[in-house]
Amino acid sequence: HSGRISNNKIVIVRGAHKTLIETAIDDRAKELSTDRSEAFENLTVTLLLGPHDLSVDEIDAGMTDGSGDGQIDAMFVLVNGTPLTGEEADEIPEKGPIEIDIVIIQSKLTDSFAENPLKSMRTTVSDLMDLSRSYNSYLPQYSQHLQDKFALARKALLASAGRPSKIRVRVGYASTGSTENIHPNVKATAAALRNDLSSLAATSDVKVNFFGAEMLIDMTRLPTTRQRDLEVQQSLSSDNGDSFVCLVTIEALISFLSDNKGNLIRGLFDANVRDFLGRTEVNDAIWATLENLADEDFWWLNNGITVVASTADQKGKKLALTDPLLVNGLQTSNVIFSFMTDQNVAQDVKQKRRKNIVLAKIIVPPNEKIRDEIIKATNSQTHIPKPYLRGMDRVHRNIEDHLKGVGLYYERRKNQYKNLGKTRASIVTLSEVGQALMAAFLFRGGDARGRPNSLLKSDSDYQSLFSENYDLNSFKNVISTKRTIVKLLISMYPTEGAGFRNNVVYHVLAYISFKRFHTSAHAAAGWASLNLSTTELEEDIGAVVDLFKAAGGTDQVAKSSAFQASIADAAKLKRVS
Repeated sequence: HSGRISNNKIVIVRGAHKTLIETAIDDRAKELSTDRSEAFENLTVTLLLGPHDLSVDEIDAGMTDGSGDGQIDAMFVLVNGTPLTGEEADEIPEKGPIEIDIVIIQSKLTDSFAENPLKSMRTTVSDLMDLSRSYNSYLPQYSQHLQDKFALARKALLASAGRPSKIRVRVGYASTGSTENIHPNVKATAAALRNDLSSLAATSDVKVNFFGAEMLIDMTRLPTTRQRDLEVQQSLSSDNGDSFVCLVTIEALISFLSDNKGNLIRGLFDANVRDFLGRTEVNDAIWATLENLADEDFWWLNNGITVVASTADQKGKKLALTDPLLVNGLQTSNVIFSFMTDQNVAQDVKQKRRKNIVLAKIIVPPNEKIRDEIIKATNSQTHIPKPYLRGMDRVHRNIEDHLKGVGLYYERRKNQYKNLGKTRASIVTLSEVGQALMAAFLFRGGDARGRPNSLLKSDSDYQSLFSENYDLNSFKNVISTKRTIVKLLISMYPTEGAGFRNNVVYHVLAYISFKRFHTSAHAAAGWASLNLSTTELEEDIGAVVDLFKAAGGTDQVAKSSAFQASIADAAKLKRVS
């Protein structure tokens, strides 16, 4: 009798989770204007990648779902915590320790877990991840986008040869069902996939995990506000308690930087500057200091770290920090973390280092402007190139304020609004705006599609995209039009996926500009008052899609200068006087 009651309870609990996940999918579909299947994919990928602290752009870039996806809906290759994009801006450090994470995700809007998707994935990984094979051309059965992701995985794995490396492969298979009653055949195929990946990536750290409704709902409930405690040995504080200078043991710093599983919390590092952790000469010097310390203490030989936070509350030897962000000393922190978690460093050396001291400055800036100034100033002596500090320029604060008026949140800093719980549809990133302006102001749809992260590297491109002299309505109208084009592509071409929309949207923006404007200056000024009807937009979208499909309709076409030129020629024939 009691057994029957507990079984009924289990059924009710499962029913509740099923209802909650269905509601979450409906909400996401409404927010993104997509079907429920694509919404479930987006929800799953966002949740499973939570620990990697990726931006909404980086998550979108990893989506591979569509025809020729080999039963892989999303794939990410991260080196030292930073996702590889396939652009020339990608940097894999040439020497020193390397950490590689390969994340593969499949989501099925079904009430159970099936064997066939896993069988297909086995075929896909054996076809595309074979390090002994040369891939001179694209295979016809898989999409170019998926094959580009596997090319990044092979590149990262080959770069790990002959050096200290940690290689982790994670496969996530999600459905709206329960993980309680997965068929033994499904589990056996998952185990076979795990063995395949272990052999192909030459690592034992491979996991294939199932995520059902209950686990996914639990993940949606994880707190997003980040509060971290930093234990200090000694501290001095300003009279009003908005800044502290502290002596912190290496052991306490490691505790501050790690999650409850002992992994480095990437979200603690300022996203604008953390890509430059691969500067090996600096890393080597810090590593050598840790190895060779004798009578000295670490903080005598190192400048320490700077952390900004929204609040800092001191209770005895503990500082409780809300939304802490490490803005300087990123390499120091990373090298200390690598050193203290390296299997090859002797335990007695680690034991001594735990007691060594690091100097930490904690600052609670009164506003965003001062916060930006601190980040700029503390990084001015380092080798961080200008693009990584671009978001702190005044023009971006102006855009941020202006877009709030239409309910959009402009992320000048990575994840600043995502971490506050703003919806995906209301978040606009600096990278998205840069791409849209590259197409609308500079008429370069192919570059916008193919080189989103390289756009901010060139001073001349940057100045012509983000001038303080432009009317703020130009920025607003370009991004609003870009979002409208995406919605129209969804309704006009319902069988096409996100990859197709991403391949077309920037060329549509360029086509619109080519039809109406003669120069970049003309476009930047003209967009301030440009107001297009749905009929006009649908006509321009149709023209570009026809050209795109006639040219082959692939990722390569979308990124090519030849297609960029054909869009220009076609638009000029239709020029509006």
